[in-house]
Amino acid sequence: MTFYSHSKTDAHGEAYGSKELKVHVNGVKEKALFHLSENLDLGFPDNELKELIEVIVDFHDLGKYTSYFQNYLLQKKPIDNLLKRHAQIGGFAAYNSLIEKNEKKALIALYLIFLHHSQLIDILEITSKLDYDLDKIIPSQIDDLKISFQAIESDLNFENIKILLVYTEKRKLRKGYRHWALRNASIQDYFLINYLFSLLIEGDKLDASDTLPYHLKAILHNAVDKHFGKPEKGNQNLKEMSNNELRNYCRATVISNLEDSDILNRYIFTLTAPTGIGKTMTALDFSLKLKAKIKKVENIETRIIYALPFINIIEQALNEYQKILPKENRILGHYQYADIFGDSDEKDNLDGAEQGYNQKAMALDTWQADVVITSFVQFFETLIGNRNKLLKKFNHFANAIIILDEVQTLRLDQMPLLGSVLYYLTKFLKTRIILMTATRPKIFELAQSEILNEEGEKANPKELLTNYEEVFAVFKRTSIHPLLDDLNEEKADRTIEFVSNIFTDKWNSEKSCLLVCNTVGRSIELYKCIAEFLEENELSNPLYYLSTNIIPAHRFDRISEIKKDINVHRSPILVATQVVEAGVDLDFDMGFRDIGPIDSIIQVAGRINRNNDLNRKHSPLYIVDFDKSMTIRIYGRFSYDQSRMALKTKATFGEEEYLNLINQYFDGVAGRNSFDVSRCYFNSLKTLKYTADDKSECPIGSFRIIEESDRYVPVFIEFDETAADSKKAYLKKIVNEMSSLEFNRDWKLKFQQCIISAPKYLCDHLEPINEYEENILCVPQSEIAEFYNEQTGLIRNIKEEKSVYIL
Repeated sequence: MTFYSHSKTDAHGEAYGSKELKVHVNGVKEKALFHLSENLDLGFPDNELKELIEVIVDFHDLGKYTSYFQNYLLQKKPIDNLLKRHAQIGGFAAYNSLIEKNEKKALIALYLIFLHHSQLIDILEITSKLDYDLDKIIPSQIDDLKISFQAIESDLNFENIKILLVYTEKRKLRKGYRHWALRNASIQDYFLINYLFSLLIEGDKLDASDTLPYHLKAILHNAVDKHFGKPEKGNQNLKEMSNNELRNYCRATVISNLEDSDILNRYIFTLTAPTGIGKTMTALDFSLKLKAKIKKVENIETRIIYALPFINIIEQALNEYQKILPKENRILGHYQYADIFGDSDEKDNLDGAEQGYNQKAMALDTWQADVVITSFVQFFETLIGNRNKLLKKFNHFANAIIILDEVQTLRLDQMPLLGSVLYYLTKFLKTRIILMTATRPKIFELAQSEILNEEGEKANPKELLTNYEEVFAVFKRTSIHPLLDDLNEEKADRTIEFVSNIFTDKWNSEKSCLLVCNTVGRSIELYKCIAEFLEENELSNPLYYLSTNIIPAHRFDRISEIKKDINVHRSPILVATQVVEAGVDLDFDMGFRDIGPIDSIIQVAGRINRNNDLNRKHSPLYIVDFDKSMTIRIYGRFSYDQSRMALKTKATFGEEEYLNLINQYFDGVAGRNSFDVSRCYFNSLKTLKYTADDKSECPIGSFRIIEESDRYVPVFIEFDETAADSKKAYLKKIVNEMSSLEFNRDWKLKFQQCIISAPKYLCDHLEPINEYEENILCVPQSEIAEFYNEQTGLIRNIKEEKSVYIL
């Protein structure tokens, strides 16, 4: 008899076996071992890790040999929905094959096989999976398998399989898991479990979709030099250098670190430099040359992963990288919504292996590329998480070079957790981390003081721009002016008060101006007030709006229009949210910002006099306090209080003082209570608490890099004919009337540029884009006038807003 792992349906609707089970198991093993890295620090030597993953893969689909599963797969009656389950019997077999040698390995194997089609759960709750009538199911499956023992033993190259087919009593398993979780579990075990789980589920899905693993290639180490020239430090005084000379100086200084004899023994790097100094290309240059050095000395081909906070600047980074890197290297932009938004069906998916998998989607989801550019959400919720969809790519952190840009956008209360997990990532998976910022948030310092000291660990980041303080001191482009008490907090119409009393006093029509608000609601209200002000005063300054409330296609066009207006001195005004804080290359004469974290304020200052016009020395950024309660909801009381305290120390801060200001802000971060959540999540990582009914226990699965991200949903805006055509193409792809290759090549970017992320409560009236895709909602072309405004985006009743929405 031929046993199948997967099936397809022919033109007549008949199911047929599409892949033999033994071929699938061998394919999964081949792919898992292909991605298995050597010399990691996961508690077992290389040969034992290899043997463990082989056992897990060999038995993960054992239950598919039953007639119950084969009938289900090929749609032959009778179909028994209980007995066709396939994961558990394989878990018992793997456990029984390992228990005499090493109980921990046995417990890991059972745990991972049981859950390989679902999310990871609290290690203490795995025995709850034995409650699915397994004491009846397993004996029936064993009886059914007896006639297939010879075939199974031949396929798996294993003798006497029947001695492994024993139902292990629940009490014994519970005792083993409790002893492990409560006495011996460690942060190392978290990385071990997620790494092995990733190898298993990635290999499973790659093979199911017939997707070949990508062989990492060397990348031209001097690709950046070829584009910009080889940098030289020069001998002149920094204050006498032009902007381009300063960029070259900084890049040369950073690259010179590669000459250090112990550079390959360093795993954590920071790159601190002012905005507009070319950090993106400098970090890429350093990474390419470090990658070449690792290959030469350690014979390891590394993957470069570049993570950014905002989706809108990922496309920009992708374009920059594609201009620099050779065509033969594969560069991947991974930030689509499907993995992140919407409810997952993983909890109840016990037999998902028979689903069809798309090769292109699988290559994307598993980072099959030399260079990956992704979002903070994708990166950090893979690093700290339990979701099957995201963990497929966890194993690709091993030996990677990871660039984290604009890290000041990370939440202050999460920094000790994130710094600690990044440290352990470098320790256990030999990953190299480069943190880039213009504001030097003390991620590793906070990790050290709040978590790592108690763990007996020491993070030792190496600053690549060793004299960054001298570089910062050169710049006097902008200045910060706190106006924190200039708005009456008791007034309900503070936006009108701001425009009539503050904006009109500080701004004149000859100056371009940037105004940044903390919420979409406030930004739309301010946009309307300024539009009325301009009209009443017969002023012709172009007025623009920018936030994630408008579709990316319009955002990109708008940035181009603003840049043109600035260049021809039309003095445009831009009202925006923090979407302009990172990666947006605009240069305004002045600005206003709602109070926020000091590092975010300094990022906004980076959009003012960006090109260092000496005639605009110390161009002003005014800080106002629109709404104390809303700011606290967004950034937290602690961050709000620290910002006010730091800003209250002086009436004006020149750019040359920003480093002192940011240090004062972070030095004020004292008191352990502020970081209770970070420590709580770290404890969950140590005890393998992936899930819990009470979210206050900080289960790993509830971690989100953006708070309340589960309350948002992707919405497709069918704004024009191009959007309508891309929607049609997407729907054709869904029902297989268009190949994924054609869609990805011709339509994917157009489709994604029509999607925004919106709070669910604003979308109750919207329907899914079609019956097959419930995770993406749609504003159809016929309803655009009612629900979408070309200038400000998704129409919302500001007075009725119930939730915080920034970005």
